[in-house]
Amino acid sequence: MTETPPATAPVDIAHPSHNPFDLPRPRQNNGVIVAIVLSVIVHGFIGFYLWQWKFKAHFESYSDEKTNAELIKPPPPPPPPPPPPPPKNLPPPPPVQPRPPAVLAPNIPAPPPLFIKPVEAPKPPPPAPPVVASPAPPPPKPTVISNPDWLHRPSGDDLANVYPDRAQRMSVSGRAELTCVVTDKGSVTDCSVVSEDPSDQGFGSAAMKLTHLFKMRPQTRDGQPVGGAKVNIPIRFQIAKE
Repeated sequence: MTETPPATAPVDIAHPSHNPFDLPRPRQNNGVIVAIVLSVIVHGFIGFYLWQWKFKAHFESYSDEKTNAELIKPPPPPPPPPPPPPPKNLPPPPPVQPRPPAVLAPNIPAPPPLFIKPVEAPKPPPPAPPVVASPAPPPPKPTVISNPDWLHRPSGDDLANVYPDRAQRMSVSGRAELTCVVTDKGSVTDCSVVSEDPSDQGFGSAAMKLTHLFKMRPQTRDGQPVGGAKVNIPIRFQIAKE
């Protein structure tokens, strides 16, 4: 009698249940899960405690204690001591002896009168003649430079940059004249507009914007440059012809 082999389950050769080249299956670590649960519980307890401590009002009661103070009057000062008694059994004062009257010699001639010349009051001196102050000399007139030796003057581009907008739109030409004070370095200062034509186009204001571009050779005195002289600067504004 022959034994029949036990029945075995069919084997899937294409998809085996275990491949030796597969990574090992991760094992479930129950300790990590327990630690996480405990950590969440502890953090929740701490958060609840902090919430209760932060939002719970703490009231403290205070009471004012009454203190009775009594004012004690100071004792009255002692009376002053009595004055000392006057001394007894003093000797009497010595008697006052009267002075005998003076005896005048009879028939004493009176002294002759003295003649004293009256003192004359000094006569006041004659009044001094009034002092007439000499008139102050007129201030020297500033020197006006007629032929300035310019070292630098505004260019045509500088004139175009400050040309009044209204006059430029209307194609109006004009002129302006300035008067300035020349410093010892040749620059001009304290400038003012003497005249402008036409007077309603702003050529005077435009000319004042060019004063920092003027520089001339200053005058010299004893070989040293001096300032203070005035110079007249005529400036003409002309529309450029195309």
